[in-house]
Amino acid sequence: MRKSRIGATWALGLITTSFVAGSASAEELALKRVMLSTGGVGYFEHEAQVSGDAELTFDVRLDQVSDVLKSLLAMDPQGRLGQASLPGRAPLSEIFRDLPFSQADLSSTASLLRALRGQMLRVSAHATTMEGRLVAVTEEKVSLGEGQGTIVRNRLSLLTPTGMRQVVLEEADAIEIMDARLRAQVEQALAAIAAYAAADQRTITIDVHGQGERTVRVGYVVAAPLWKATYRLVVPEKDGEAKLEGWALLENMSGQDWNRVELSVASGNPVTLRQAVYESYFVNRPEVPVEVLGRRLPPVDVGAVPEAELAEAANGGGGGGRMMHGFMAAPSAADALMHSARSAAEEGAPEPPPIAEPTEGATQVVFRFPDPVDLPRGQSLLVPIVSESLPIERVSWYRYDVDARNPLASVRLTNDTETGLPPGILSIYENAQANEPMSFVGDARLGALPAGEDRFVSYAVDLEVRVDREEKFAQLVKGAKIARGVLEVRRVEQRTTVYKIKGAADEARVLVLEHPRIQGFTLAEPTEGVIGTTDTHVRIRREVPAGQTVTVEAVLERPIEQSIVIGSITAQELGVLLASTEMSAAVRAALEHVAELQRTLASREEALALLRTERQTLVSDQDRLRRNLASSPQGSDLHTRYLAALASTEDRISEIDRTIDTAEAAVRVAREELADYIANLSI
Repeated sequence: MRKSRIGATWALGLITTSFVAGSASAEELALKRVMLSTGGVGYFEHEAQVSGDAELTFDVRLDQVSDVLKSLLAMDPQGRLGQASLPGRAPLSEIFRDLPFSQADLSSTASLLRALRGQMLRVSAHATTMEGRLVAVTEEKVSLGEGQGTIVRNRLSLLTPTGMRQVVLEEADAIEIMDARLRAQVEQALAAIAAYAAADQRTITIDVHGQGERTVRVGYVVAAPLWKATYRLVVPEKDGEAKLEGWALLENMSGQDWNRVELSVASGNPVTLRQAVYESYFVNRPEVPVEVLGRRLPPVDVGAVPEAELAEAANGGGGGGRMMHGFMAAPSAADALMHSARSAAEEGAPEPPPIAEPTEGATQVVFRFPDPVDLPRGQSLLVPIVSESLPIERVSWYRYDVDARNPLASVRLTNDTETGLPPGILSIYENAQANEPMSFVGDARLGALPAGEDRFVSYAVDLEVRVDREEKFAQLVKGAKIARGVLEVRRVEQRTTVYKIKGAADEARVLVLEHPRIQGFTLAEPTEGVIGTTDTHVRIRREVPAGQTVTVEAVLERPIEQSIVIGSITAQELGVLLASTEMSAAVRAALEHVAELQRTLASREEALALLRTERQTLVSDQDRLRRNLASSPQGSDLHTRYLAALASTEDRISEIDRTIDTAEAAVRVAREELADYIANLSI
C-alpha cells in the first residue's frame, strides 16, 4: 500500500499543511480551499493525488483533535474509504494503575525508594557495595555547624545476609534495583511521563481503497479568527444613489503560507458547537450488595421488547465500530461549499483580486473570490466583496433614549441587490462636487441588511435641529352598556407624547421620529406618516421646512374593560360616569334614573337615621330623669317636675317609634324599587 502523508501544523486554532521528508510531493498535499465563517470557524480542505490503495495521515494538535474528529470529511470519488483511526488518549493514571508505585513517587529518589520498600537493592557508597532488602528510608536533620543551619538527609536501611546495614542516600554512588521486571516498569513509567509531556499531537490515519490515479479530498472545520466586513459609503449632496464599497478583512493565523488558495467568506449566524469527543467517559453503574447464602435479590423487571422489534433491530440495526468508520464516498458538502471557485491564475506578478461573487443561501451569504489568493502566514488581507450603487435618502433620525435634544444625521440605505450584506462598520464620505476632494463626515454601524430591505445608518449629531418632548397621561370613558344589573364600562388609557421639532434655519429636513412602543398599547395618532415599526419603536416621518417648527402628537391607547355591579356604585362614581359624553342616551337615562332612585333611598335613609339618633338621645335623657327622680324627695316641686318631664319624654319616644316604623317601611320600599329596577335593567 502506498502511503501519502498530510501533515497538519496547528497555530492559533487553524489547520494548515506542512510536509515531512520522505512523504508524497507538495503538489499532492496542497491546501486548496479555505472558507471562513462569521461563526468563528474555518473550513479547510486539502487534496492528495493517490494511486490504488493509500493511507492519508494528519498530525493534529492534541487540544484540537475533538474539533477535527467532529467535522472530518473525506471524499474519494472513484474508490471507497476504509476506516480512520488514531491513538487513544490514555491518561497517566491508566499507566500507573497496575504499578507498585505512583506518579508522585517518581518526584524524587527518596519517594521512589519508600514506594519500593521490601525490594532487593544493590547500593554502592564509599567504594563499598552492599546488597539487601530495603527496610526503610528515614529522614534525618543534620546540623552544618557554626550557625549555618541544618540539612535533611535520607538514611537507607538494608537487611543483608550479614545483618542490618545503613547508608546515607545522598552519599551513595549508585543504587540498582535488582528485580529486572521492576526496573523495566520504572523505566517504562518514566518514558510514559516524558512522552505524555511531549505528545501535543495525534496522528489520524485514513485508509482509501481503489484503482487508478485519482484525487482524494479531506476537509474539516476548526476554530479560526473572525473575518470582519468594512464598508465605505460615498453619498451625494442630495438624495439619489450612493457608492458602496465593501471589504472583507481576514487573517492567516494558520502557521503556513496560503498559496493559490480558493478563498470564500460566509456571513450568517450558524450554530457552532464544541464537544470533547476525544475524552474517555465511563457510565456510572448501580452498586448492588454481595449475595450471601440464604439471601436472594431478584432483578428489577424493566419490560421486554417484542420479538418483531428484536428481529428488525438485528436485521437493520447498526453496531459499534472503529472511530469514524465509513466516510462518504462521493463529494457532497465540501463540493457545495467550494466547488464554484475558479482555477489558479497564470504565473506571474499577483494582481488585485476582483470583486467576490455573492451567493444567497438559506441561512447565510457566501462571497467567493474568483481568483486564487496568496496570503503569507501571520499577515492580514483586505479583499473587496461589494461594489454597488444603492439608493439613499438623507434624513434626521430622532430617538429620545439616544439623544434627548437633537436628532442624528443619517442615511436611509436600501439594498436593491440580489443578496444580503453582512454587518460591519461603515465610513461615510460626502462628494459635493464631481471634481472636489471627498469629505469624511462620520462612521456608522451597518447591521445585517437582507436583499430588498433598508436600514438607517447614523453618522453625526444634527445640531441644527432641536426636539422638545412633553408627556401626558389620561383615562377616558369611551362607552358603556348594562346587562342584568351589571354596568360594563369601556375605558381607554391614553399616553400622549408631544414632539415640537424646530427645523434648521436655512435648509429643509426630513425627520424620522422613533416613538417607543409599550406592551398592550396601540398607536392611535398619527394616522399618516407612519413608515414602519421595529421591535421597540414606531417610525413616523415628517418633513420639516427651513426655519419652521412642526408638532407631532404620538398617542398610544390601551382599552380597559371594567364590569361594575350597579347596586355597588357610589353617587360620586355615578357622577363621573354621567359626566362622560361617550355613552348612549339609553344608558345615560338609565343611570340617571338609578341616580334618582339612589337619591330617594339616601334621603329616606338619612331621615331614618335622624329619627334613630333622636330616640337614642331621648332614651339617654329618660335614664337621667329616672336617676334624678329617685334622688329627689317625694312631694317636692323638683320631684313633680321630674315626673312631668319623664312622662313627656316617654310620650315622645312612643311617637318616634311610630315614625321610625313608617320611615323603615319607606326605606324598604325605596331599596326594593332600586334593586328591582337594577335587576331588570339590560341595555
